[in-house]
Amino acid sequence: MIKTELRVISSMASFLPQKLVVSKIKKERLSEIFNAVLLFADISGFTAMSEKLAQLGKEGAEEVNKIINHFFDPLIKIIYKWNGDIYRFGGDAFLAFFPEKDTQYPASKRAITSAHEILKFVKAHSKTETKLGTFKIKVHIGLTKGNVYFQDLHNNFFLGGKSVNYLMAMIDSTGPGEIVVRRKIKNELNDVVFEKKNGVWKYARMIKKLQEPKSEDTKLSEGLFKHKTPELSPYIPDWLAKRIELKPYFDHKDGEHRKIAVVFLHFAGIPYDKNPQGAEKTMNEFYEIVRTTIEKYDGWINALDIYKDSERVLAVFGFPFAYEDDEKRAVLFTYEIMNHPKLKKLDLRAGINSGSVFAAPVGNELRREYATLGDAVNLAARLGAKAENRTIVVSESLFNKTFALFDYEFLGEKEFKGKKKKIQTYKLVRKKEVEKRALSRWISESEKIVGREKEISDIKKTVELCTRRKGQILSISGEPGMGKSRLVQELIRLSEKAGYQILKGNCISYGSAFSYHPWIDILNEFFNILPEDSIKVRADKIKNKSVSVNKKLLEWLPVIGEVVGVSFPETSLTRYLDAKLRKQRVFDIIFDFVKYVAQKKPVCIIMEDLHWADTASMELVNYIGRYIEDLPFLFTLVYRPLKRKEEFAEKTWTKEIVLKELSGEASLELVGNLLSIREIPDALKKIIISKSQGNPFNIEELVKSLIEQGYIVEEKGMWQFKGDLTKLQLPDTVEAVILSRIDRLELQDRDVLQVASILGREFDEFLIKGIYPDQKLLKKSLANLERLDLIKHEKGAEQHRYFFKHILTQEVAYGTISFARKQELHRQTGVFIETELKERKDEFIGLLSYHFYLGGDYDKSLLYSVEAGEKAKRVYANEEAIEFFTRAIDSYEKLEGKITNRGRK
Repeated sequence: MIKTELRVISSMASFLPQKLVVSKIKKERLSEIFNAVLLFADISGFTAMSEKLAQLGKEGAEEVNKIINHFFDPLIKIIYKWNGDIYRFGGDAFLAFFPEKDTQYPASKRAITSAHEILKFVKAHSKTETKLGTFKIKVHIGLTKGNVYFQDLHNNFFLGGKSVNYLMAMIDSTGPGEIVVRRKIKNELNDVVFEKKNGVWKYARMIKKLQEPKSEDTKLSEGLFKHKTPELSPYIPDWLAKRIELKPYFDHKDGEHRKIAVVFLHFAGIPYDKNPQGAEKTMNEFYEIVRTTIEKYDGWINALDIYKDSERVLAVFGFPFAYEDDEKRAVLFTYEIMNHPKLKKLDLRAGINSGSVFAAPVGNELRREYATLGDAVNLAARLGAKAENRTIVVSESLFNKTFALFDYEFLGEKEFKGKKKKIQTYKLVRKKEVEKRALSRWISESEKIVGREKEISDIKKTVELCTRRKGQILSISGEPGMGKSRLVQELIRLSEKAGYQILKGNCISYGSAFSYHPWIDILNEFFNILPEDSIKVRADKIKNKSVSVNKKLLEWLPVIGEVVGVSFPETSLTRYLDAKLRKQRVFDIIFDFVKYVAQKKPVCIIMEDLHWADTASMELVNYIGRYIEDLPFLFTLVYRPLKRKEEFAEKTWTKEIVLKELSGEASLELVGNLLSIREIPDALKKIIISKSQGNPFNIEELVKSLIEQGYIVEEKGMWQFKGDLTKLQLPDTVEAVILSRIDRLELQDRDVLQVASILGREFDEFLIKGIYPDQKLLKKSLANLERLDLIKHEKGAEQHRYFFKHILTQEVAYGTISFARKQELHRQTGVFIETELKERKDEFIGLLSYHFYLGGDYDKSLLYSVEAGEKAKRVYANEEAIEFFTRAIDSYEKLEGKITNRGRK
């Protein structure tokens, strides 16, 4: 077996107990009762830490996960060193078992020695430093011995029995820093001293310590797979298997922030000890019903867990695949299981909650699980624990999202461990008689714009007016997805047809501190500056073009160059110019450039996403907007309906187009145009109208989702509808549809999309090439993402410039990335710009400040923020200067904090 395959198999094996992996090597199906010592270790102190670190938001959740893994790593190694095996992790706890087998020491001695070493390690590392203070971490451990029922479920595994339930109950009587054992174990350990307190045997000390086990007794890591390859893929979810094949290792940067609905489904009544054969049959039937039902609602069985009086299914909705109605899916799944006719004899109860979690690997290379960590999971577990038999108890967040589908009984406000305030709880009573909602999972834009006839007429009139030297300002506003960009495309088409020169500037979400950001795009286009141009080439282009406009501008090159990041020697006119006059001169010169273009042909300047414009850019918009009345100049401003910034809104040469939702008729016409069809099934009509809310972008994405899912297929050049459309469940919001599509991308394409999101809505090819490790895969993925209509590109002379088709796609993709990985990618981007583009550093000074700050490199963030602030001050962009200087102060304070913390240590 080649080394890469060995790493992949080893990584997959780490997600399973070693006992199951060995059985797969032997080509056996493992379902048996065996004698073993069980060890449950619960690390305490993380609840208080989690509540405190929650103040840091997503960063806090990741820090908790990092600290948990810091503790788990040595503890897992201790378990495996003493020939133990780990069944499952549960937040900050884990359950291990030590089978009686032919090893150097019996199971009881191996287990108590492991417990002793775990306790010793945690005591030695009990003080844990975090960004918000020091926390005391302790551990309590329970040991029991008896028959254990282990069942191979073909694509999952389960461990149960009375011994396990007893252990989970026993751990409740264990205090921090204690090890408690059952009498049976105490009687087997003559070299260990125990003390009986409150009817429980507690570990005191070890008289004679065991020697380290022989190395051949510890069958770990890749040694298992040198000669035989076990078939592990059925036990690893497809999305996780693809991730492992892409990168067969995990680190602290792995993980995603998600909003999920989580179910703890308790089940009891399976006779593992009394009737093993009957138990195997019942468990198989139960698991198969749960598996098929959760697949129906596109959830994920995160774990089969143990509780003191039952076993539990931990079911997750919203990860790895998200839908807007994950809460409804969670309740429908649970309700269906609870009322399944084949499960009437089992004791069932459930707790359901929703909220934000960090989904990430827990453990190390020997044994790990993919876990969902957060308060949302903890509360769901406590709701399930307190629920009565045959009841479903939900939190307020679940009730608010599902009361239209189910009748609930208010149970009052309850106290729960780890919660300062009482929680409102509800018991599900019955399902309402309502129309069944839908389940869903991909065409390019409609060539014809639908429902915007008046708007297009207004644009045509405005374009015509400008050609007659009647300057116009056209504002296009609307909520995200309303079709602003599509209307701009139509404007460009009509303007080009009328002989206009088009100049376009884009504002970016993080660009409020980057002086003149959209104007830099326009100036670069005016000067014909390309991304691959050297500083010398750029300087020559600026000089030649400026002189062609007006020879006197030769003396003002330092002012012009400063805006676009190209330095020129100061002249007698600029050397002693103060910042205010310098800024006014920038405004005058840029307006001269506009008038120069307008002398030759009508000019259309388009400002996209103006709601994100920096102050200096907006002031320049206002300045130029006041003086264009007698020019063949169309000034187009595109923005979301936020606070108005234009000073010329009441001028006679201004026109505003406010985009509203499409009517139901127009929405259906858009679908027909997208698919080139006339007749749309009634079921699809209802879905489109109710789900899209007249949002054109949402309609497009819903259609794309239907194609990806296979409900709409192309046959003989025609689009056809397949399947029962009444069974579809489509997300209610644009963001949810986007996340749903991102989740279903190939893992490599998804990774590239996330990395691209770090760079903003627009990004140059050379920049993403500079930070993405695999150039071959990058090229393929960019092509795939463009084919899937998620990104587009504008072709330059040598390099492409890409942009997200919709800003929400960039925002959603960025929001899923772990804080640690965001930091790394921002830092990596800053380093690339700093080292590979050092000749153009002045041009990118604002970006260097931005990326190093978010990358956590506060030394460089301080340096570049000060430089960027000084640059902004020189062009009289005072608000931007303040923002950069504020970032510099914050960077300095963070550096001081680091030095103080090091001093304490």
